[in-house]
Amino acid sequence: MKNRHASTKESVQHKINTGLRMYINRMHANYPPHWHTDIEIIWPKEAPYKVICGNHTYDVEIDDILVICPAVIHEIFSLEPGSRLYIQADFSGITALKEIDKAFRLMSPALHIKKKTCPKYLYDQICRWLNMIMEMYFGSTPEIHKKQLNENVIPYTELQPYGELEIYSILMQFIAYCGKNIKYIQGPESASAASNFKNSVSLSNVCTYLSEHFAEDISLESVAAYAGFSKYHFERIFTEYTGVTFYQYLQQMRINHAQTLLSNPELSITDISYQSGFSSCTAFTRAFRKSTGYPPSQFRKLNEEQHPLQANPHFANMRRA
Repeated sequence: MKNRHASTKESVQHKINTGLRMYINRMHANYPPHWHTDIEIIWPKEAPYKVICGNHTYDVEIDDILVICPAVIHEIFSLEPGSRLYIQADFSGITALKEIDKAFRLMSPALHIKKKTCPKYLYDQICRWLNMIMEMYFGSTPEIHKKQLNENVIPYTELQPYGELEIYSILMQFIAYCGKNIKYIQGPESASAASNFKNSVSLSNVCTYLSEHFAEDISLESVAAYAGFSKYHFERIFTEYTGVTFYQYLQQMRINHAQTLLSNPELSITDISYQSGFSSCTAFTRAFRKSTGYPPSQFRKLNEEQHPLQANPHFANMRRA
């Protein structure tokens, strides 16, 4: 998390002159709903976590890896004491890359990499990259399992020259690798769905098209024509692959874009609604509340970058089944 949590005496800051922050949290504390424009990677090493992202609940076991996409409201519950590794990196200027944006859409709201079910060669490669980042950031790989009087490892020093660039390059490889192999990471059902999508235009190209035109007055008929299918055939195969209807997917894409725009305090809610492709502010507010559980104005107030997250002392004894 960012800034200060008084009740847990935790202070986490960006590494000097970077958009990166990484730390080992040994505090037995929970965190209320919040969001930020950073990608967040949580890697429990000694104790599990329960993480809620929107309407999804993830039971993150020891050695599992959870990748939380930018601009996703999430809350974290510590079920028992033990260390967890956090990596956060500001991707606000990088999501303009179409394939990064596409990867986050595939992962959204979070990608749960389970050690028990992820193919070993994939899991081992992902761990190698995370360990490389740790070594670059901390100077040498910290002894995660060693108990220390200082409950956190919080470096205030600068990285080596081009160290930030090296870390971001590894993170980009990490995201690309997860995106390309997401059907194997998520399990056999996703892999089966992917193998059935054998058409002249790949789903990734359709998603790229949608990412470029989602703010326009786009329709199922026009996208089906672009893909070269009848409306009904395209609707069926699109729903089989994504698990949602075309219009649900399009609306979620618009809402995801609006979530990012809400980090800019200079944009009004009305401006954001139209820039995201909604026909009216009323329609935007209704759809946004249905998707996130919050109206846009309240969602904006939960932005950790603008409103430093405070630990809730009542969470100390909270448990969720």
